[in-house]
Amino acid sequence: MKKFMYIAAAALFGLTACNEDYKDWVPQQQPEQPATVTFGDGSVTTVPTIDLNALEEGQAMVQIAQIQAPTASAQGYAPFYTLNIEDEEYALDSEGRMSAKELQDIVANVYGRKPVERTIIATVSMWTSNGTTAVRLATSAPFSIRAIPQAPIIEAAYYLTGSINGWDNTDTTYKLTNDGSDPYTNQTFKLRIPATEDGSNIEFKMTPESGLGGDWSGCLAAGAEEGRFNYNNDGGNLVIIADPDALFYDLTFNMLDQTWKATPVGFNEFIYEIGNESGWSEAHPLHGNGQGQYEAVIYLDGEFKFKPNKDNWDGDWEKASGDGSAGTLTADGGPNVDGVAAGFYFVQVDLKEMTYKITSVTSISIIGSVRGSWDTDVDMTYNENLKCWEARETLNAGEFKFRANHDWAINWGGTFDDLSQGGANLNLDAEGAYIIRLYLSDEAPAHCTVKPDSGYPDFVYEIGNESGWGVSHPLFGNGAGQYSGIYYLNGEFKFKPNADNWDGDFEKLEGTAYAGTLSDQGVGNIDAPDAGVYVIDVDLAAMTYKLTALTSVSIIGNGGDWATDIELTYNIEGGCFEVTTELAGGEFKFRANHDWAINWGGSFDDLSQDGANLSVAEAGTYKVQLFLSYAGKHYCKITKQ
Repeated sequence: MKKFMYIAAAALFGLTACNEDYKDWVPQQQPEQPATVTFGDGSVTTVPTIDLNALEEGQAMVQIAQIQAPTASAQGYAPFYTLNIEDEEYALDSEGRMSAKELQDIVANVYGRKPVERTIIATVSMWTSNGTTAVRLATSAPFSIRAIPQAPIIEAAYYLTGSINGWDNTDTTYKLTNDGSDPYTNQTFKLRIPATEDGSNIEFKMTPESGLGGDWSGCLAAGAEEGRFNYNNDGGNLVIIADPDALFYDLTFNMLDQTWKATPVGFNEFIYEIGNESGWSEAHPLHGNGQGQYEAVIYLDGEFKFKPNKDNWDGDWEKASGDGSAGTLTADGGPNVDGVAAGFYFVQVDLKEMTYKITSVTSISIIGSVRGSWDTDVDMTYNENLKCWEARETLNAGEFKFRANHDWAINWGGTFDDLSQGGANLNLDAEGAYIIRLYLSDEAPAHCTVKPDSGYPDFVYEIGNESGWGVSHPLFGNGAGQYSGIYYLNGEFKFKPNADNWDGDFEKLEGTAYAGTLSDQGVGNIDAPDAGVYVIDVDLAAMTYKLTALTSVSIIGNGGDWATDIELTYNIEGGCFEVTTELAGGEFKFRANHDWAINWGGSFDDLSQDGANLSVAEAGTYKVQLFLSYAGKHYCKITKQ
């Protein structure tokens, strides 16, 4: 007999579970039971769905069934009852009630804690005991217990609203989420946020996705104890106490336990490689995991080293020992890392161990069921303009990953926005023709884009008299046939689909220097506009072109002055607009023609039309260089003098 039988007398008073260490089980498949089922010559009447979220404060017991006892035992001992589920037995009182906590544990053990109605198949037994021996007198037919487990409503995403974003609850910059799975299965939600520049504490709440722009009623707020939070804005602000050495904070929320913590992170999000491949002039980012490990796929050609900052050499790391394939680093000065043959390499740096490892990358490919099996790689090519690996392929719905060298030693998976070594398989929902781009050396985590292929090329190219017909200037496309770029023109020009040849070039069909129609059977070059910088728009769907002159490019907003423009001049040799000027600490943007129709903001490394305001942390003299349409994007360099 089970352990329960030997402690039956205690169960009469304590009403505790017979065996708290119950095992995982799957409920039996039973037909729908009537509301009342037999119980010897008694009965058990089932109750409506039990919502464990609706318990009254302090309520410890819940009604499982109404019990009509069979004929009393001739032995005269008082009866007691058990609820039987699979081979486990749980105490019921004489009114058919059991511990609310035990019912919660039973349902959660089988189904998880998602607050939806669940069904458990059970029976009820009546026992009698003389204090030493227990005897089962009768057992009911099986019946259904319907219960909703106790759990909060967890949304797929929450957004930080607090002192670091001006308490703007429409802002989606800081997104708290799990890995995209059911939040009741994976209740751990994570977010990394930057530490404040002035080292102050961060106060915040978490706005649910459904509450963006609304009132604060659904926010996650501070609980009564440190490290806990409440739902439904029940409490004050959550607070991160500033750590003077923190560069970031990793936030972790357990959405079921209602606990949270902030972990200071002292490693930079990026470090940088710089070397002979760029004439020691361009720093290439390696993305970190917050634990001091960094990686990227980078084109190398000769010697190189690493450094913590993109725009200066302070604290750079050089070789302490090793060669061009692996070794140790030092910040105390030393030689460059040994030269390697020209090519792409998977570059790994561990700043905890002060080591580096360089692995040659001869191929990057797609592999998975999207191509019918996991046996065939689809090789990608490197897009020099976009600085990414690219493939145009017709793919099935299914799973896939990226890998290097047709081998699993280096592979990437996870999510499209955040790829990692050995990450989970990626998913493609529908069959179709796609453009797949993989970014492995960008100022972002490794990531990819998967977009339908419209058939239009990524770029068309302007070429003309301004370069002696020797340089092709890329105009970036939107995937629907429209292309745009900003370049200096001086004389006649035309367009072509390829950077390295003239096949299928587009010439003027009719029009002027500033607007007209195009044809691949055109009559010749487009007329010469006045020398200057232009926004060049080409529409291959309509076969048209248009020039918009940039009569000025300026900085606006300096020191809060949004009425005064600081003019930049165009450096033909440098290919940029530039000025050396005094900047006040604070926000600013770039704009053209002293008007907001064309303006740029966002981040220094990736400016976009109507992007967010830019800023410098402190006042001073700065050299400002604005590069427009370089390699298909806009960016700026701002260097304090």
